[in-house]
Amino acid sequence: MMSVSPSHLETLVTATSRLITLMNQEVELLRLMRVGEISGLQKEKQELTALYEDSLAVLAAEPAALEAVEPALRDELAELAKRFDAAVIENTRALSAVKDSHDRLLQTIVDLVSENRSKQKAYTAEGALDNRRGGRNAPTLSLTLDQSL
Repeated sequence: MMSVSPSHLETLVTATSRLITLMNQEVELLRLMRVGEISGLQKEKQELTALYEDSLAVLAAEPAALEAVEPALRDELAELAKRFDAAVIENTRALSAVKDSHDRLLQTIVDLVSENRSKQKAYTAEGALDNRRGGRNAPTLSLTLDQSL
């Protein structure tokens, strides 16, 4: 059985506080549409998430140990948990908004390209203007979309 030490609680507080800061930075970068800069935060975010999850696992293994923690520290942990939950919600909302925006932009591009293709006129093998829209001989469109965020 694991035991909850002051270092476990300190790790939890440190990891949670830093995760909140990183998520807030991500939200700000998303608002500024500087999505490319988010990747610089990901390694630290992953490491802190692992520390956070490990610290929670230690606490979950011994829930009675949390009762032995000083009330002031318990209150700090509860407040930190509320701030963390709010940061997660805001971060998720911002990521979703950017994803939706990108999806709408991509759909608009696809719609415009499709509309433009349907209006294109081509020449037949005999050199006459072909007014047919689509069909087997319609020019093909190659389009690749980067859906990463």
